[in-house]
Amino acid sequence: MPTRSVLFPLLRFPQISVVLACTVPLAGCVRFTRQPISPERTAAAFDARRFPTKRGRWSLARLTAEALEKHPDLAVLRARVQTAEGALRTAGERPNPVFAFRPLYNSTTQIISPWIIESAIDITIETGGKRDARMAEAVARIRVARLDWAAAAWKVRSDVRRALLALYAAEATRAQYGAQVAAQGEAARLVESQLADGAARPQDVAAARIPLHQTRLAIHDTELLAVRSRHQLATAVGVPVVALAGVEFDFAEVSRLAEPPAGGVARRHAVTHRPDILSALSDYAATEERVRLEVARQFPDLKLGPGYNLDRAFNLWKLGIGYELPILHQRQGAIAEAEGRRAEAAARFRALQARALGEIDLALASYRAARAKADAADALATDVAKQTRIAEEMKAAGELSQLDVSQRRVEQGVSDLGRAQARLQALDGLGALEDALQTPASAWQ
Repeated sequence: MPTRSVLFPLLRFPQISVVLACTVPLAGCVRFTRQPISPERTAAAFDARRFPTKRGRWSLARLTAEALEKHPDLAVLRARVQTAEGALRTAGERPNPVFAFRPLYNSTTQIISPWIIESAIDITIETGGKRDARMAEAVARIRVARLDWAAAAWKVRSDVRRALLALYAAEATRAQYGAQVAAQGEAARLVESQLADGAARPQDVAAARIPLHQTRLAIHDTELLAVRSRHQLATAVGVPVVALAGVEFDFAEVSRLAEPPAGGVARRHAVTHRPDILSALSDYAATEERVRLEVARQFPDLKLGPGYNLDRAFNLWKLGIGYELPILHQRQGAIAEAEGRRAEAAARFRALQARALGEIDLALASYRAARAKADAADALATDVAKQTRIAEEMKAAGELSQLDVSQRRVEQGVSDLGRAQARLQALDGLGALEDALQTPASAWQ
């Protein structure tokens, strides 16, 4: 018989069919590639990071660009985006058909062959829009991952600005203290000369030299601040501190005061542009799709099971249809859990939005007050400088002594230092306002 002649090899060696059924689907599988991590090599690679020092001075923008490329925290979030994108592929995959091969052996028959070949394929047909809901949730999770990266990138930029501003403050304050030391040293020498002439008391000399020593100690504090700032800047960029050796910095961007934005404009900008708020909103959208998916899962999927039997010389075909019977439950628990997560995401979004608006109001009011203080300190320093010039003119006319002029210069140094510190406080407030808006000042000026 033709049927017997064609199928005899398979009937005699049924394991051939099993091997074919198992190996053919594996032809397109991805192979595992091991990627070990060596702590010694990663540490050596980090220590080897350097700046291209021949490319001029490094501004906040250039340092931020370097940090976005090198900072390890951002590498973690980039990998998280890649994971979310892979999850979208998983969500879009349809269930694979299941092949079943069940050979039977009848030891009591002597007709044709004792083998009975039975095979079937189970095909799942999803219903209720489950695949669309899974994919929509995965797309929302991708947005969450990308916005989390953007929020982390802003934090990196904020850390770079804060460290660069601290380094600028250390250098600017040290210069102010240097001028103060010169003025105080001159005044102390003049008092000492008066002591030698009998025109001053020892107490007067001590009173003149104590502020000089205090200012010299303050210079050491600025040097310590500069060292710490360099280490903080290296950490913010994602390089070892030795990478900053020989690097020249441009402080123009961090030393510039900007006009504060209007309160309404700042609020509207924050609720529509802050990455962390948009991330929370996308997280809520993902939980919405999860509720939709759990509701869709109430509708059972269809199971089609076409099959084939070879019983001796008889070809038997069959078609099975099955689906889950929602008798014991209709996924009320899963739906309630998904709705709870949606309510939690909504509450988290509202809390974050309220906190952000409070941060903006506080940062805006603080920056305006700091700007007013800086303006007042500038006016005071300008007036003291004018009085110093008048004293110098009177000294030239013989109306004042050199000691009087030196004392005016010491007073001017104090006012100049107060002006510098008030300006640094305002610059720090500007950074806090930028962080509240998560937008650089150049974007809302």
